[in-house]
Amino acid sequence: MTVPRPRLRATAASLLAGAALACCGCGGASPPDPALGQAALDEALALIEAHPDRAAGPASRAAAAWIASRLPEGAKTETFPSPRGTLANVSYAPPGVSPAAVLVSHFDTKVGIPGFVGANDGASTTGLLIALARHTDLPVLYLFVDGEECVAEYGADDGLHGSWHAARTGFGGDLPVIVLDMLGDADWNPIVAGNGSARLNAVILRAADDLELPVREGHAVIDDHIPFVAAGRAAADIIDFDYGPANGYWHTAADTPERISADSLAKAAALIRRTLELLTKETP
Repeated sequence: MTVPRPRLRATAASLLAGAALACCGCGGASPPDPALGQAALDEALALIEAHPDRAAGPASRAAAAWIASRLPEGAKTETFPSPRGTLANVSYAPPGVSPAAVLVSHFDTKVGIPGFVGANDGASTTGLLIALARHTDLPVLYLFVDGEECVAEYGADDGLHGSWHAARTGFGGDLPVIVLDMLGDADWNPIVAGNGSARLNAVILRAADDLELPVREGHAVIDDHIPFVAAGRAAADIIDFDYGPANGYWHTAADTPERISADSLAKAAALIRRTLELLTKETP
């Protein structure tokens, strides 16, 4: 089952306003699809096998080429300069679709951590977006960003390189931006980052309530939504930043394939699907 396509063109502001005004308790939310979750997991595992090291630079550019090869015809790879050297974002615009949002995942891994393959942190949501692009006709633009991970400390010249490039070049116009990160965790407990756009956060939380999924608004997070918010865009970050005891698997060699699950990715897909249904709902 796929999300109904919008029956009219609308600006990002009107889409968000319509979703915020929609009455509570409406039905129609599709439950998580196990087959889609498995497809997302398969794509994530394939990425890890092909490119376990995706640190920004030559390794991430090779991973970007692999991602583009897994997407339907029409995927685009854009290289750009950065303090880490030449990096590459990948995008895909499904033909014949009036997009309601941009979905974003980073795919790179953090440099300097022996054995780190970023199964949850990078690969899981990259696999999810590839599966959504291959197996659904969701009304979205897909964006896979390079260089999210910082080397030392996030700042103007360290980290979020792909999303800063996309925001500066106006990728997706004024469409809302939904960043997905670390959502493959088998112990699924995501938040909507508190430093995202309030109205878009509210729509995502409403979608989670409709599906009875354990998503809550949480603390501020440094992630790929920040450049879009800085550019005046509506942007949100859905992230499970509770990965292992005391978040102990994050940025360690313990972030391994056996710790991500098809069930979690199916829940994430259902949450996105319902969020888009709310965003594309006509204002009463």
